[in-house]
Parts: sequence; C-alpha cells; structure tokens
Amino acid sequence: MASHMRRDGDVVTHNNALLVVNPAARHGETETLVPVIEQLLEGVLPHVTVRTEGPGHAREIAASAAEHDLVVAVGGDGTVHEVLNGLMSIPSENRPALGLLPTGSGNDTRRTYGIPADLSQAVLTLASGERRSFDVGVCNGLFFNNSFAAGLDAKVTAKAVEYKVTKQRDGLWLYLTALLHVLFNDLSGFTALVGFDEEPPTTMETLILAVTVGQTYGGGFKITPHAVPDDGLFEVCAIDPLSLPNALVRLPFVIAGKHTRMRPVHMSRHRSVVIEADRPVPAQIDGEVMLESRYEISLLPKAITCVVPRRP
Repeated sequence: MASHMRRDGDVVTHNNALLVVNPAARHGETETLVPVIEQLLEGVLPHVTVRTEGPGHAREIAASAAEHDLVVAVGGDGTVHEVLNGLMSIPSENRPALGLLPTGSGNDTRRTYGIPADLSQAVLTLASGERRSFDVGVCNGLFFNNSFAAGLDAKVTAKAVEYKVTKQRDGLWLYLTALLHVLFNDLSGFTALVGFDEEPPTTMETLILAVTVGQTYGGGFKITPHAVPDDGLFEVCAIDPLSLPNALVRLPFVIAGKHTRMRPVHMSRHRSVVIEADRPVPAQIDGEVMLESRYEISLLPKAITCVVPRRP
C-alpha cells in the first residue's frame, strides 16, 4: 500500500478519492444532491461513489478504504463520525485524508474544519485545498472530531433525533426546539467523580460537562468558543445546575458563545477527562447518544489529516 503521509499545508492532487454518501442525510435531501455533486466533481476529482445502506455502513466502507488517498463524507455529523471511526482503524501511514461535503442537519464538523457551507465551494476545497492535521478525541473506544458532552446535551440530542423525523427540522432550529423541550420537562443535572489529566477525581454536580475539539455543537451552539482543533488540548465547559428561569436567561449567551465568564460556567483545558457515576449518565459524542456510568476521554494530537481551505 502506498503511504498517504503528507506535511501540513501541502496542496495535494488526489487521484483516487472515495465518496461515502449517506442518502438519508437531511431527510433524504442528500440523495437528490448526488447528481449535482457528480457534476461539480466531473473533471476535478477522480473518484468513486458509494452510498451507505444503514447505520454503521459508512464506518465499514471507510475502514476498508486504505487504497484510496481521500475519503469524503457526504452527509452530516453522523456520517463524518462514522467515516472518522473507520479511517482511524487504518494504520496512520496508510490512512487516507478526510474530506467533507456537508449536506446534513447540524454540520458542526464543517465549522470545526472551516469547510464552506456552500456545496460548490466545498467541492472547490476538495480540489484545491490543503492538508492539515487535527486532533481527535477518544471516548470509551469511539473516536470523535468535534465534541463529547454529558448531561443535558445528551437529552437534547436524543430529542433532536426524534424531532428530525417527526417535525422535519434541521440545523440550529432543530436543536433549539429540542433544547426548549428538555429545559421545560427534564432540567436535571448529574453527580459524578470527575478527574482531569491524571489528577485525583473530585465530586462534581453539573448540568452539562462538554469536552470538545471544536467550538460548536447542536447545529451552531458556541459551547466552547475558544477551542482550537489542532492545539493538542480539549476545551472543557462545565455548567452548574440551574433553575428554569436562569437557564432561559443564559440560553442566548450560550448560543452566541458569550457565556464563558458567567458565574455558573467553568472553562478549562485538558488532555484527558474521566467521568464516573453510580448510575448511567446520558452523553453524546459527535451527536451520537451514549449511556454509560464511566467515560474515559483522551486526546490524540493531530491524528487525522483533512482537506481544508488554503490559508492565506
């Protein structure tokens, strides 16, 4: 197998790309975009296209893609999450680069990597962008390139998954609707032993504990506005339990990323986090819901290479 290793900043011509298309992304709209994508890529990026057939399939496809030099996730954050986990199973010296064509509901990974929202501009990035290496998080054996969050956020994510189907909503509006439902119906935190960077754990009572590589989740909520996705550190945001009135007052500040100095908010930076509770605590990892009583989270510095817009 040929090595795919490149230096950061390299502008690389890809000759054997693989497009992993989730046709169900954004209520099935992604399937209707495939002819447009193929037309935009014609003569620009040699590639083959594979459609996923259900949950877990994108991961399987990516895991067997070592012969390709670029694997492009076509869909939303869930598709990217699966493709990332597949790619991370390939030894680093043979691991293809990751590309994104964001056509899903949330697209927070697009924001983390600076990929344009406009589809034609995102295709241009694949054709003429540069390679950069980004940090990858690991939680209980699952890889993530944007966020892990325990507590309230996982309840919101679960409700958003439901609303995506029943209310046909997406983006920030989808997650905002789900958040308001949870705030009014299940505004409860959790208690756990939390340890940072090998330090002795302490008992924390918290509403939200977010451990992130990127700045946003939930379709644009700026939960960790100062996060840098390639600095070798997680940005951590812990929010103390709040009453409903206090939560509603602070919500606009969280959306805008202006909450970091507020009294119930604790910001910090770490390389690892361990959360242990006496009961299962809901969590989300790049929008996928988990339910465990122990979470071991660590960071792999610059572990995935992505094709992103060229820096000036």
